[in-house]
Amino acid sequence: MKQFLYDFIWTLAIGLILYLGMQLQAQVAEKSQMTFTIFPLQAYIALFPVVIGLLIRTPKFMLQLRGKESWTYDWVKFVAIGVPALYIVLMTFLPFSPLGEGWLSIPNILLFGGTTVPTVAGLVFGYVVLACFKVVNLSNSKATY
Repeated sequence: MKQFLYDFIWTLAIGLILYLGMQLQAQVAEKSQMTFTIFPLQAYIALFPVVIGLLIRTPKFMLQLRGKESWTYDWVKFVAIGVPALYIVLMTFLPFSPLGEGWLSIPNILLFGGTTVPTVAGLVFGYVVLACFKVVNLSNSKATY
């Protein structure tokens, strides 16, 4: 019952953040239309799913933090999964920023995928950032998930 309440409260919290995030997205979209600047909207569309991905992994991460074990970071998983997802997230808004405007091309996958591709990539990246933290079991000297 305790685990159910813990999971249910996290679900409600994530749902509330999603609701508030969609309201904020509507405001950002309206302001972008009024000022003719697309960069804030593109940055929001790219970065909000990263926050949601972090929130999805946070309950498990907090449970792992309770232990007194040693920690390590799975760089192989981060490089294999996280870096490509980060590339897609960054390429969603960097071409519209003053940094990349004019010389940084948008990858074809983003041109044809709409907002689905950066949303999934953002969720994956946010989740993987926290999922790569591993507890090192000193008795077996193997990392546990």
